[in-house]
Amino acid sequence: MFARLLYSLGAVAGGAAFSQFPEYFAHYVQRLGGRIDQARLRAAEIRDDAAAKGLSVEDYVETFLDSPPHRLEGGRMSESIFQLDRMEAAYRALREASPLERPFAFAQHMDNGLLEATLGDFAPALPLTPEGLSYAAAGALAGLMICFGSRRLVRRRRPKEKEA
Repeated sequence: MFARLLYSLGAVAGGAAFSQFPEYFAHYVQRLGGRIDQARLRAAEIRDDAAAKGLSVEDYVETFLDSPPHRLEGGRMSESIFQLDRMEAAYRALREASPLERPFAFAQHMDNGLLEATLGDFAPALPLTPEGLSYAAAGALAGLMICFGSRRLVRRRRPKEKEA
């Protein structure tokens, strides 16, 4: 009786936890898209400033990096451009991943700051899509496996009675 309750609770907990991934993933990708929009605006400003001076973006940033009082700003410009490229690559990989590939793509392209910001605003949702139900089923199986494995580790074997 206790084992059934334990297995049921494990399945429900695993299913509930895993079923939230598709919704969290969608929120994460949406936030990433917003950050990309902001980074594109910053990169456009840098390109416009470089064009106004008659320089390429690389040469424009280099003038800042070569000037001690402006080195910090040059580093920020360089980092902005680098981050934009990295974020766009991550966004493409996440958007193009199939539902089965999404957890792996997510783990590969995860940004801790964005992860925490998304989690801070995330509200659990009821997964009514086939993808959400698939993740719920996988989570239920994972929960059952964890409960079963834990029970096997904890279960004590009865000492064998010696035959006289």
